[in-house]
Amino acid sequence: MDTNKLKETAFIIVPASAALLSIAYLSRKGKSEEKKGLIEIPFPPNATNLPIFGHMFGLGKCPSKQITQWHKEIGPIYKLRMGNQLWFMISDPLLAHDIFVKAGSSTSSRPYHRFLIEIYSKNNRGISMAQTNHLWKNKRKAATTILSPGSVDKFSDILEAEVDQLVDRFAKYSESGEALDPFKELQLSSLNVILALVLATRFESTDTPDFKTMHRCINDIMIFGGPAGDIGSFLPMLAWIDMFTGVENKMRNFVNIYRDDFFMKLIDNALKKNQRSLVKDLYQMKEEGLIDEDDILVFTSDLIGAGADTVATTIYWAFAILSQMPEVQSKLMEELDEWKSKHAPGAIPSFNKDRDDLPYSICVQKEIMRFRPATNFGVVHMASEDVIVNKYFIPKDTILVSSMAAMHKNPEFYEDPDEFKPERFLNNTNRMGAASNAKIEDRDHFGFGWGRRICPGIHLAEKELFNFFVRFFSKFTIETELDSQGQNVKLNLDDYVEEGIMCKPLPCKYRIISRKV
Repeated sequence: MDTNKLKETAFIIVPASAALLSIAYLSRKGKSEEKKGLIEIPFPPNATNLPIFGHMFGLGKCPSKQITQWHKEIGPIYKLRMGNQLWFMISDPLLAHDIFVKAGSSTSSRPYHRFLIEIYSKNNRGISMAQTNHLWKNKRKAATTILSPGSVDKFSDILEAEVDQLVDRFAKYSESGEALDPFKELQLSSLNVILALVLATRFESTDTPDFKTMHRCINDIMIFGGPAGDIGSFLPMLAWIDMFTGVENKMRNFVNIYRDDFFMKLIDNALKKNQRSLVKDLYQMKEEGLIDEDDILVFTSDLIGAGADTVATTIYWAFAILSQMPEVQSKLMEELDEWKSKHAPGAIPSFNKDRDDLPYSICVQKEIMRFRPATNFGVVHMASEDVIVNKYFIPKDTILVSSMAAMHKNPEFYEDPDEFKPERFLNNTNRMGAASNAKIEDRDHFGFGWGRRICPGIHLAEKELFNFFVRFFSKFTIETELDSQGQNVKLNLDDYVEEGIMCKPLPCKYRIISRKV
C-alpha cells in the first residue's frame, strides 16, 4: 500500500471536509463482536487510528513490517480500520485454516473494489475477483482442470525450452563478466511460460513492444488495484476525488482500450494457430454455454497476471538469499553433481522422474518461499455472512487477511523461524500442491493461499522453479556485484520493496559465475 500517496490525497481534502466527515464517522453504528462467551479481537494499542481513515496512516512505508510487529505485540489475530472497512489480520496457520478452510463457505468472498470488481473484471467476470457463486464454481473447475498436473505436463517441452533460453541469456552475461539486475529477464521467462500455455505465444526479449505493453498492463493493474489507486473503494465519501482528478476515466480507458485491445489481439492470434492453448479450452466452454466472451478475456488476464511475476519474484529472492549464503549454494550444487555423476553426460533432472533424488534442492526452494514469500498478504478474502470461528466473531463484510510475513515467521509453527534453514523440510519434501492440500500441520508454507481460493497453478509454479534450479545451478553460482574495494556487495535481506501485493528484494546487480565442474 502506498501510504505516501494516501497522505498526499489527505492533505488536499481533509481541511475542507474534516468536520462533515467526522460527524458521519461518529454517527455510523458498527456491529460489535462483543457477544457472550466470545473472545474480543483487539485493535493495536496506541496505533494511529484517525476518523474516516482509520489505521491507514499508521502502517508506514512498509506495511508488512508494522503488521508483523503488531502480531508480535498483540497475538495471532487483531483488527484494523481501513477507511470504511474492518480488517482482521491473521498470523496463526491453525486459526487461518479454521477460518479460510473449515469456514470457507462463509469466508471466501471478495471485497468490493471499484476497479477490480467493476472495471477490471467487468462486473465479476473471470476467476480472481468473481464471487463464489455457481458461475464461479464452473470457472474455478475450468482453471483447476487446465492447470492440473496432467494438463501442464503436456507442455513440459515448452516449459523446459523456455528455461533453457533464460539460462543461455544468463550465460552471455557470465562470459562477459557483466553484472546485471536479472528481474526483467526472470519476468520475461516466467511470462513466456504462462503465455505459451494460455495463448501459444512468447515474447523474444524485454525490448519487444509486446513485452513492454504486457509489463505496463501488469503494473497498472497493481497500481489501480491498490488502496491509493482507487481511494473511493476504501473511503466512499471521498469517491468524488477520483472523478475530480480523472482517476476513474484513466481506469476505464486503461481496461477498455489498452488492456482489452491488447489481450484480444493475443487471443485472436492464438485461435488462428494450429497449436494447443488453454484459451481454446475456454472457447470450448463458451460453446457449452458455461462462460461468455468477457469471461474469456478477464480469465486470460487473470491467469497471465497471476503467473507472470510470482515465480520471477521467487527466483529473484533466491538470487538475493543464496548470494549471501554460499554454503547453501555449495550443498545444492554437490547434490546436483552427484545426480549427474550417475547419469549420461549432459543429462538434466526431470521434475516428474528425478525430483525425489534431489531432496536438498527441494528443501531450498520451499525455504525460500517461506523465508521471503513473493507476497506478504495475498489476495484478501471477505466474510459473506456472520460467522463464529474458535470463539472469534467475524461480522459479515469483514476483510480477512492472511499475514504471510508474520505467519511464515510464527515460532509456534516453525522452529527458529528467523533462520534460513532448508533442512527443516527434509521430512516434508512432498510436492507443494500435495502439501497445500494436506492437513494443516503438514503444510510447508502458505504462499499459495487457502481453501476455495487456493492458487490453481501450484504445479506449474513448482515445475518452473525446479526447472530453473537444476539448470542454473548445474552451470553457475550467483554472487552480488563488486564494490569499489573489490568485495561482494552485502545485502540486507530484511529490506524489501512492496509493489501492490508483491514483495521483492531491493534491486541489485548480480554476477553470474560459470562453475568448474
